[in-house]
Amino acid sequence: MEPETDYYQIGGFRAHSEEWFQMYDDKATIDAIANYDGPELRPGGTGAPIELVLGILHNGASYVLMTSHQMWAFIRKHRLRPPHRRPWKVDQFASLSPIYFATRGDLQDKLKTYKVKSQKNKRDKEDNSPANRGFFQLGERGAPGNPRADFENQRILYRLFTKTATPGALGLINPPWTGAIRVISIIVNTWHKDRRRERFDNPNIIDVGWTDVMMPEYLESRRVTETVHIKMKGLMRNEKEDAPFEHGTTKQGGTAEILYSDIQRLFTHDASNVPLVVLVHDEEMVRGVLARSGIDVGSFTSVAALFQRGQPQKLLRRRSSRSPSPRRSNYWRVSLLA
Repeated sequence: MEPETDYYQIGGFRAHSEEWFQMYDDKATIDAIANYDGPELRPGGTGAPIELVLGILHNGASYVLMTSHQMWAFIRKHRLRPPHRRPWKVDQFASLSPIYFATRGDLQDKLKTYKVKSQKNKRDKEDNSPANRGFFQLGERGAPGNPRADFENQRILYRLFTKTATPGALGLINPPWTGAIRVISIIVNTWHKDRRRERFDNPNIIDVGWTDVMMPEYLESRRVTETVHIKMKGLMRNEKEDAPFEHGTTKQGGTAEILYSDIQRLFTHDASNVPLVVLVHDEEMVRGVLARSGIDVGSFTSVAALFQRGQPQKLLRRRSSRSPSPRRSNYWRVSLLA
């Protein structure tokens, strides 16, 4: 299907659904959605959960949405008028992902979090719902970073590999890289009680481990390019108590020079059409170790950089109007929360 560009808000502040039934009362809307058995809202078939879209704005606030395709099917069935309010546009969201409701109660509970409080005497009204008020209080861009959108985009990345998401419904142009993408999962283990100010610049590393795979090949064959465990020299205690590492290669007596050299080799990535995604725990520590290994961590971006949203024709037109840009790095980063 062609990528969606328009989305319609269900419940909450200035929702499009307010125009369908009684304003400020979601009960009729919830009933109508819960009783809808068509494939537009239940792609899994009759009795399957309702599938809508969760949109995370750039400031971190969220809304439950219908795609344009879902909205038109819904209003035709219930003989409703299309909303007069302009739809949300795909580029207004930092992430768009599927959200499921197994029961009417699930949908009701979710929409309850978007209920706004009265603002009769307030000139500039805003979304003060429990779900979103904290994000709008921080301003249009919200707090630095957008962990909610990052998390949802990571979910979408995995679902694209497993073919359990419909790219067009999420505004995505079918990504060309879903047939081959390199994933490195790396962890740096340091002393837990180290509270030195310089611990990130001069860490006491106990051991480092990584696994390198190609997706989605790994999901089908479980084939691993390599799994390595490096024990740093002189920093291991109670080594006799350590369980043997059975899933790859263990290197004893590692030094900083050996570690940095191995990481540099690991991150050699010349395949221009195969993106690299890095899974990490304790991002600040891993970034420091990679930087000291000679890796250009400044070129890393969020996983959202892999996604293109909007109509293909518009994207091509937009690109052709600009001068050629320098070749982009093939690194993309996925940060895992601790």
